[in-house]
Amino acid sequence: MNFKQLEAFYWLTRLKSYQRVADHIGLTQPAVSARISGLEASFGVPLMDRTQAEFTLTEQGHEVAEYAETFLNLSEALTSRLRTKQKKRYTIGAVGMVTKTWGVTLRRKISQMPGGPLVDFHSGSNVDLRQQVRSGALDMAFVTGEAGLPQIQNSFSVLYRIGWVARPDVVGEITRPLTPDELRELPLILYPHSSPLFGPVADLVEETKRRPNARHTGNSLGTICDLVRLGYGASAVPLAALEQEISTGMLVELPTTVQLAPLDVRCVHLNKARKAQTEEIFALARQAAEEWATAHPRYVAFRPA
Repeated sequence: MNFKQLEAFYWLTRLKSYQRVADHIGLTQPAVSARISGLEASFGVPLMDRTQAEFTLTEQGHEVAEYAETFLNLSEALTSRLRTKQKKRYTIGAVGMVTKTWGVTLRRKISQMPGGPLVDFHSGSNVDLRQQVRSGALDMAFVTGEAGLPQIQNSFSVLYRIGWVARPDVVGEITRPLTPDELRELPLILYPHSSPLFGPVADLVEETKRRPNARHTGNSLGTICDLVRLGYGASAVPLAALEQEISTGMLVELPTTVQLAPLDVRCVHLNKARKAQTEEIFALARQAAEEWATAHPRYVAFRPA
């Protein structure tokens, strides 16, 4: 038994003529007969009473007809749902640095597209997004180089400057660049092991040595920024995420003797099955990233392909 056999049988119960069914579903009459015969053979019972002059179903035929109608309705509903989803919903995965900066501009640009899709943004870590890319859950993905995924051909990238920040009342007056040993003396807000910044920061302040002050951990860039604002300690962050707070004096950027390397965010996945839509949204992403970098040159740099 297969769906095509059930489809032919369903229409036969409605049209009561092999030729009409053939015309309706675009087959020859022998092909329709073969599908009906195959369906009866798979069940091992006749579905039509061929002793009658008019088209008549057997008892088993009536039962199969009910199920055939159910299957066709489910097929139509599923097909409609998938077509709607393909046309209207698009999923973009991005690390927190993107969603807190030029991702906002991208979302606005997409919303202004005539008849544009409904876009779901998934903000997560490299580890989280890498798994979602591999599972096929994302249509587009932006991660850092540490995710271990190849950059797509001709993709732009965005460099985020990393620096130490804290509230003035946490660090006091800073008159010269701080050494790694002096940073270690401060209360620090650290990253989870899955973050691309965990290793560089832990190595810089030598976390395997003694911990003379408090050590807090945030599970995302947003959480870490909140902890910095609340005065839990100092942290090394993509400075663009706290640019406004730094400009108002709520937070201070700490000069250091050792600089952390910038984080490079690039596109690692595009849904090729939705080529036209993906190309249009990717072009908007390029525009959004370049516009944001141009407006915030102190902490962000745009790199074309």
